[in-house]
Amino acid sequence: MKLNANDMPVFAAVVEKKGISAAARALDRPKSSVSNSVSRLEAALGLRLLERNSRQIRMTSEGESFYKHCLLLAEQLAAAEATMSGLQVVPSGRLTVSITMAFSRVILGGHLAEFIRRYPEIELDVRISNQQVNVISEAVDVAIKIGPQPDSELITTHLMETPVVWVASPDYLARNEVIETPQGVLEHLKIIDKRYSQVDFTVRKGRQKQALDIQCTRYSNDPLMVREMVVSGAGISLVPYIFCRQELDAGTLRQLASDWVVEPASLITAVYPSRRLISAKTRLFIDFLKEIIAEESGSVTQF
Repeated sequence: MKLNANDMPVFAAVVEKKGISAAARALDRPKSSVSNSVSRLEAALGLRLLERNSRQIRMTSEGESFYKHCLLLAEQLAAAEATMSGLQVVPSGRLTVSITMAFSRVILGGHLAEFIRRYPEIELDVRISNQQVNVISEAVDVAIKIGPQPDSELITTHLMETPVVWVASPDYLARNEVIETPQGVLEHLKIIDKRYSQVDFTVRKGRQKQALDIQCTRYSNDPLMVREMVVSGAGISLVPYIFCRQELDAGTLRQLASDWVVEPASLITAVYPSRRLISAKTRLFIDFLKEIIAEESGSVTQF
């Protein structure tokens, strides 16, 4: 059985009205017609979209994901209709964004008010998480990721890359003799972002190149936590430059072995489910991110 696109807005109405009877009243259709639309969708997809009992209806995880596609299709159709009519489409509706703590605090947080001012009809749902987010199952429109991402069906948009640098506090350096070579700083590695324990780093100085054997017993999934521990004298660590440049400028951190370039640099990317049906809201948000990152990272890209 083929998917009938006409059934998709009916399913969306059932979700939004929290029931088949309420959706039937809102759509001015017989209850049996609404119920049949949902059943046809489930049969075509081979999935259960709704869990039904005598009192309530609840979406399954597959239903939540499919509901997002229904909304996206409705938005695309409305945009196409408005374009053909010569009208300007005002982006509106919920936009769910997943952002890491470090990115939200250092780069994005101070700019969100400007995004809201520009697009007041967009309802932002910002989720802060340092855990790996499943964009599909958690119905996230766009997620901001730090570090290399595994191959997947998600679309990845490069936002920026920033050098990864060795840093230590002046207090720690006053108490410890550190040889500023790759092996010398590794001996004082006390804590590291857990992602970096899973990356094959190398260091380069002119024509010299060598692999880094990163061994550490203390981890965090937040680069800002790593940075603050290093500022407090906990030892040496690798931190993306964008997340420690203010401390380096202020002198509360000092960069070490700066003549050795750590590779790869830290990548910051935006990931979202589909290139073919990217919503206007998602596209606007990604363009906004590129804009503020261009302002924030001018000095970083020239580092």
